[in-house]
Amino acid sequence: MKNWKRLLFFSLALSLMIMGGCSSKSSGDSEKVVKLSFWDFHTEVEKEFFEGLVKEYNDMQDEVQIEYSTFNQSDYSNTKLPVAFANNEGPDIFMTSPGDFQKYSDAGLLADLSPYFPDNVKEDFLPSALEEVTVDGKVLALPYEMELLGLYYNKTMLKEANVEVPKTWDELLEAAEKLTTDDVAGIVLPTDKGPYLNFIWYPFLWQNGGSVLNEAGTESTFNTPEVAEALDIWGAFFKEGYAPSKLQYGPTEISNLGNKTAAMQIVGTWAIPVLEREFSDLDIGLTQIPIPVDGVSATAAGGWKFAVNAKSDHAKEAAKFVMWAVGDDKERPLEFVTESKFAYPARQSVVEEGEQFYNQGLRQVFTEEIYESAIPEPKYGPEIVDAVGEALQNVMFNDMSGKEAAEIAHKKIQDILDRK
Repeated sequence: MKNWKRLLFFSLALSLMIMGGCSSKSSGDSEKVVKLSFWDFHTEVEKEFFEGLVKEYNDMQDEVQIEYSTFNQSDYSNTKLPVAFANNEGPDIFMTSPGDFQKYSDAGLLADLSPYFPDNVKEDFLPSALEEVTVDGKVLALPYEMELLGLYYNKTMLKEANVEVPKTWDELLEAAEKLTTDDVAGIVLPTDKGPYLNFIWYPFLWQNGGSVLNEAGTESTFNTPEVAEALDIWGAFFKEGYAPSKLQYGPTEISNLGNKTAAMQIVGTWAIPVLEREFSDLDIGLTQIPIPVDGVSATAAGGWKFAVNAKSDHAKEAAKFVMWAVGDDKERPLEFVTESKFAYPARQSVVEEGEQFYNQGLRQVFTEEIYESAIPEPKYGPEIVDAVGEALQNVMFNDMSGKEAAEIAHKKIQDILDRK
């Protein structure tokens, strides 16, 4: 009897050990030594891509577990990320825009990714793309997309209003006037101060030969006629009521055209897949941003970057994930810029791999007419970004001339530079 009880006890104990072992193995993630947080702002198809990317990485190895969270883009950029970093609670992996890059670089929050490039991969990145994220010889973020800007327009609305596709600033202003009705905005432009407002305006500045700083970055060049004229044309759309001061849809959303609340909109490459998925019944055209008389074509090349929190306890593991996602196999970055959205990759081999894709539909306009005029979005510090934005707000809503607004911003920018 005692032997039977002893045998039963050992059998139960063995079963519990086996069950415990199975439970521990099936939990998998709980055994992983390093847990990383990854934040961004993506939605819909793009969110699905990054969810899949994280799942693939979590499943392929047993050392690192990444938890992915996404937020509203405005909240992410303006409150969520800055507040988290201010409280020393920033994520291990995050996305940064060119407009915020310098702010995080100056704060020492961007880890150096240079040591983690696989062999020959660094040379595969477009030099201009890496230059924009390099500080003192250190690559502080990894570009995975280049988003270009163009002028989208509703062909039917232009035809009904007897408006030709505008090629110059004056023609754009005239077209916006003729297309504006009680129900339709002639053109949609961003309204809120911030990096995106500046991003959309920079092509106007460059087309007219203007600049924010000199080449050395030591002197403000904002008090010139070229800058004042670029501010004046931008302000005119708002002063005349052709661009709404309040938008029904966000300034990044092509739904302004898709839902026929606007006739024209300056927006990026990311709009094309949305048009194809949700508004395929509309006849939408695309052209380069109109230029001033005797001006030169220019568009801005933006795009978010992968970054690693330099204060993370596991910056090395986070950097390895980022490099795996963008700098390893060509298929992952190609899938994102061709299937999840439309953008140009930062790696030359990925561009070559997707050559056929980049000549489909409206993409061909970007590839053949706009791509070569692209200038990387500048990485100014937050104070300079704010000063430029204030100049734009002054001509948009404060009834100020471009010359007045440029002079005020020029003094602020020079003061900022002099303090360094």
